[in-house]
Amino acid sequence: MAGNPLKDRLAARQPVFGGWCSSGSPFAAEVIALQGFDFVGLDGQHGLWSYESLLQSMMALSRTGCGIIVRMPSRDAAAAGRILDAGAHGVIFPMVEIADDAREAVEACRIFPNGRRSFGPVRASQSFGRDPVAVSEGVSCIVMIETAVGVENIEAIAAVPGVDCIYIGPGDLAITLGLPPGNDPIPGPHADGIERVRKVASAHGVAVGMPCTTAASALALAERGFSLLAVGADTWWLTDRARQETEALRQAGYLAK
Repeated sequence: MAGNPLKDRLAARQPVFGGWCSSGSPFAAEVIALQGFDFVGLDGQHGLWSYESLLQSMMALSRTGCGIIVRMPSRDAAAAGRILDAGAHGVIFPMVEIADDAREAVEACRIFPNGRRSFGPVRASQSFGRDPVAVSEGVSCIVMIETAVGVENIEAIAAVPGVDCIYIGPGDLAITLGLPPGNDPIPGPHADGIERVRKVASAHGVAVGMPCTTAASALALAERGFSLLAVGADTWWLTDRARQETEALRQAGYLAK
């Protein structure tokens, strides 16, 4: 993928649909991409990834034309810069709760004068070339709002220049509200918080996204104005299919119930 069409589409508030990959398998990431998703999300926070397996995945995804987004395990700027230099089109920074967190995320993506990222696009040059401005401004800076504190501070976070997208983490948000984790909005403060983030982000001209359990839930969110939509995950799909087949064998009396 030359450049970053994902960033252009997010800037235009167009929905982009992706498959999530947590298994740590470059082959799984490649298979997901080849199904026609707009992007593949590589979960470097909760997934089973090393730097080497992330790099192998990005190399495999490059041939598919699919966008590459990596969720970082933390807001560490050096780690984010390394992933961007390896060819990611965007990075997601977790647990952003205040405006300063968002500013640090932007600075980790941008080269001087708009940030503190060191210049060295070893693989990124294949998509962005070697012009510092193109390398710096071409990638998507995505910050996660996944706590009640983050929702409270959403006005200030959304106003930070350089934030391309706000990605809601509904599971952790639910936990911080004293609720069981899940991807679907829970009526009450949880759903209200998600809607507040969507409205505030939209008012500031910032794209907003969220993980989805199914394509149907992703389409429903797209109708409401959400843009960055990750559908399911490889580990979910594998577990669900294996459960279906083993259940059929149990019903036939061949596996213990």
